[in-house]
Amino acid sequence: MPALEQSHQKAVRAGDALTASYALRHLCMADHKAGRLGRARERLEESTHLRRKIGFLPGVAANLIGLAHLTAAEGHRDEALALLDEATSLATPTPAPTHGILRHVEEARAQL
Repeated sequence: MPALEQSHQKAVRAGDALTASYALRHLCMADHKAGRLGRARERLEESTHLRRKIGFLPGVAANLIGLAHLTAAEGHRDEALALLDEATSLATPTPAPTHGILRHVEEARAQL
């Protein structure tokens, strides 16, 4: 966690939103694993905001899958499905590398 926190801080100081978004995504995963779901959600939402801001739509779609898992874990299945619908719509019009994202969307949808 300290290395990821430091990476995030340096990216913010440098104005590197993409790197900051990746650091936040990984910090989210660490928080999730430690059972800090609220903090995990905050970090992933911030990462998603940064990715939207810079137009990194495949990254937004990937984050929405994670947000759907967190939302479902909080007992909000319909909201989780809506997040997966948005992830699908963001990943569909983009080039081939997003096929992996679409596969993850369908896997997440099947788990709900």
